[in-house]
This record gives sequence, structure tokens and C-alpha cells, in this order.
Amino acid sequence: MEILVALKYTSAVVLGLLPIINPLSTVPIFLALTSNMPADMRQQQARKACIYAFAILIAFLYASNAIIALFGISLAGIRVAGGLIILVLSFRMLFSGEDDASRVADDVEEVRRAHVDISFTPLAMPAISGPGSIAVIISYASQIPDDQQVAGYLVITLATLITVAITYVVLYFSSRIARFLGEQGIHALTKIMGFLIACIAIQFIASGIKEFATT
Repeated sequence: MEILVALKYTSAVVLGLLPIINPLSTVPIFLALTSNMPADMRQQQARKACIYAFAILIAFLYASNAIIALFGISLAGIRVAGGLIILVLSFRMLFSGEDDASRVADDVEEVRRAHVDISFTPLAMPAISGPGSIAVIISYASQIPDDQQVAGYLVITLATLITVAITYVVLYFSSRIARFLGEQGIHALTKIMGFLIACIAIQFIASGIKEFATT
């Protein structure tokens, strides 16, 4: 039964993280940035980017309590603030079709001409682990019960690993996915992800407001 509960919460966190990371929206940027690279270097960049992104998210996960204690922020405040950040990002995705990955679009030509390592920036941050995904991680961490700290952090860590693994698979097959979906298909899926993220954001905000009211 405990394994089933853990799987349930792991799935919930994956479903919360995956829309905000939205690896499909990173595909056009990834292909543009790596267009001059051989296939083996392209896969190396994808692998390193996902490793960096996982490290960034996990660092914020395990540092969340220290950040909260340092600034004297309540857990309810974290949930409301995180929900508002995610809500703003969801509106961008819904009404403009843009998310964290779109921030690097203007710099594609400059980065490509420079022949630099793109795995940490702009791929890992902000394209994969941007403000939205960091806010989701911290918000989930704030909801871990005091008597389930170890299990809660393990669940979120596993869910983050699964989400980043899915992102790597998407980047690995980015050329095929881009040909199959096309620009309009990726744009449409980004809007669907935006709606799902808006629902998650409202849930975070509602739980934060409820805790404010009860305390």
C-alpha cells in the first residue's frame, strides 16, 4: 500500500512539473542551437543540459527549507507566491504561446555563431529549469508533512528525475518530433500545457490562502 501511495504522489509531481518544463517547447530552440553540430555532440549537449537541470531543481528542493528559514517566509506565503508565478507563466503560454524556453529565442543566432557550450545556459537554465519549474519544486516541498519529510523529499526527487528523463528523450528524438508535430502542433500543445499549469497554479494559491485563513 505504501508503494502505491508513493507512486501516486510521484505521478502527481511529474504531472505538475512536466507541463511547466514543457520539453516540446524546447525542441525548436534545441534544434536551432545545435544545427551546426554533429549528431554525437548534439546528444552530448542534450544529456549535459538535462543533468544540469536536474541538479538545479534538486538544489532548490533541498535548499527550500533553508531559504524559507533565512527570509522568515511562511509555507503559505511560498504556496501563494509560487502559484502566482506559475499562473503568470501559464497565461503567457495560453495567450502568446510562449514559456521559459522562448526567452532564448532571440539569442539563437548569436549563440550558434559563437560555437559555445549551450548545455548549461540557455538549455538547462532557463529553457528546462526556469523560474516556473523552480517555483513548482519549492511549492511541492512546502507541502511535505512534518512526519513524512524523508519520504516526501524522495518522492519529489524521483519525480524530478523522471521528468528530466522524459525531457532528455524528447530532446534525443527532437528532429523526428519537430517533423511530426510541426510548428503549429508544438504551439497548440504549449497552449494545452498552459491550461494545465493554470489549474495547478490555482490549486497552489487556494491551498496557501486556506492555510493563511486557518492560522
